[in-house]
Amino acid sequence: MDYKDLNDYELVYQVRENNDVAYETILKKYSGLVRIIAKKYYSKNKNIGLGVDDFYQEGMIGFLRALDDYDSSNTLFYTYAILCAKRQIETCIRTNQRNKHSVLNYSISFNEPVGNDSDTLLEELIPSEYDIEKDFFIKDLFNKLIKYKYELDFEDSLVFELRLNSFSVSEIASLLCLTRKNVDYRLRRIRKKIMPLYLDML
Repeated sequence: MDYKDLNDYELVYQVRENNDVAYETILKKYSGLVRIIAKKYYSKNKNIGLGVDDFYQEGMIGFLRALDDYDSSNTLFYTYAILCAKRQIETCIRTNQRNKHSVLNYSISFNEPVGNDSDTLLEELIPSEYDIEKDFFIKDLFNKLIKYKYELDFEDSLVFELRLNSFSVSEIASLLCLTRKNVDYRLRRIRKKIMPLYLDML
């Protein structure tokens, strides 16, 4: 089935009218996307003791909340559903990391001297890689990119958002029922328009 042709607003409305067919349809439409998101989070968080299915289940919980809470006056359902799925997975990751690292409550403070008679603090021996200027640059660029996204047509906006979230060309083509060539073309066109935003900030 070509889910691209299905209207999310109609499906959400019918789900809220207890239409089982609409509910099954929208689940099938988005379950593949949630699984791809889950795999990406799993690949970056393999050390917290959760599997891909755990992330997928959390993502689907977020998606179901999106179905309940979605307000069409604010944003596209597609965007809202992705956001809710990601937030649920990220909350799960933070909870598991907090539990896993609770032992750090009993660890050595960075503000403690390195040795009984030393004036050198532990934190002084650890090089800082934080660059505040770079951080501001990235945040400003990100805000401009988000603003730019809303100037694109609908399909370009979806391609752009998925690419920002590290989806590959193949994954984007599959999710949006486009050819790889079409996705490549759209991304090249988007990059050409974005480059001035980046250069203006240098």
